[in-house]
Amino acid sequence: MGRLFLAFLFLQSILFGGSYNPNAPKEYGVLGLTGAIIDHYFFVTDEELKSMAEEKGSWAPIDYPTLCSLLGKNRGSAQMVPGGSGSNVIKGLAQLGQKCAIVGKVGNDDKGKYYSKKMKERGVIPLLEKGSLPTGQAVCLITPDRERTFRTYLGASHSLTDLKFDPSIFEKVRLFHLEGYQLVDPDLVIRTLKLAKKTGVLVSVDLANPEIVRRNKTFIQDILKKYVDIVFCNELEAKELTGLEPDQACDHLSKFSTVAVVTMSERGSWICSQGKKFRMGVFPAEVIDTTGAGDLYASGFLHSYLEGKPLEKCAQMGALCASYVIKRVGAEIPNQVWSEIVSLSERNPTSQVVFFPEKQTSQNQK
Repeated sequence: MGRLFLAFLFLQSILFGGSYNPNAPKEYGVLGLTGAIIDHYFFVTDEELKSMAEEKGSWAPIDYPTLCSLLGKNRGSAQMVPGGSGSNVIKGLAQLGQKCAIVGKVGNDDKGKYYSKKMKERGVIPLLEKGSLPTGQAVCLITPDRERTFRTYLGASHSLTDLKFDPSIFEKVRLFHLEGYQLVDPDLVIRTLKLAKKTGVLVSVDLANPEIVRRNKTFIQDILKKYVDIVFCNELEAKELTGLEPDQACDHLSKFSTVAVVTMSERGSWICSQGKKFRMGVFPAEVIDTTGAGDLYASGFLHSYLEGKPLEKCAQMGALCASYVIKRVGAEIPNQVWSEIVSLSERNPTSQVVFFPEKQTSQNQK
């Protein structure tokens, strides 16, 4: 209890202020609600994948013994990093200079300790409760065609219904970012969104994946109308929610949220706010792994938005951050690279943005 109290006092010391103000000082912060997942990345052949997953490119939950079996088959060849969609967004914001914290849950185990340690190293305050289950872990199997197949043990990281935190924490931040994977728990989502709006905090949400949208469509439509200021989704999620193509879906979503963003992989993104809509292209990059592209796009966009930049600059920063994460495996950008990203953004690299032709289908970059 003493350590938690000291952690909360520490948070109070750096996250203070009130409602959103684009000219507010940088001491104001960002809070994320996320599944605290440990990510394991493996490069495998198509034949190796067949022995571990029936469908390439799919996502599926697994139990703990299956997780241990998958890790055992790939022993010694994994990259391990603190992950989770919302955590990726928050880590990116912290690296860009925002003061950030996350709330969530880990297990009372070595992986939970590792997760908290790594988040601190990346400038994020981990206000993480310890659950009775092991820390959640995801196995990402990457085949030579760069397709990603996920198998995830949710564990403590997605057992958040009874998550406990001091409601006054919302008085200390400017932005609350809700990870879309938490939309499967309406009670938790409504509880946190009400607290955020009560204190005048900006709310952003990323819709996670098409299956989440399909199963929670009515609930998502309701919270967009009542609570959400900025919504991020890719074209597959937008199609599932609205039945519309990306540009029309962006128009539709902006009727409910102040800002709507629909990403389209290598074809850029549509952004719409208060009747103004435009399309942002992409920065050319050699694609190694698209994991985290949508998350880091959100990091760049939200950072510029909190700095009071025009929406065109927000989208440009989002595209720039996404172009850097797809050059490497996983959703982490090394510390030394972030200074390069910031330096390039300050040079206004609009001339480097390109638009690739439209096509009928695209891969989910979340």
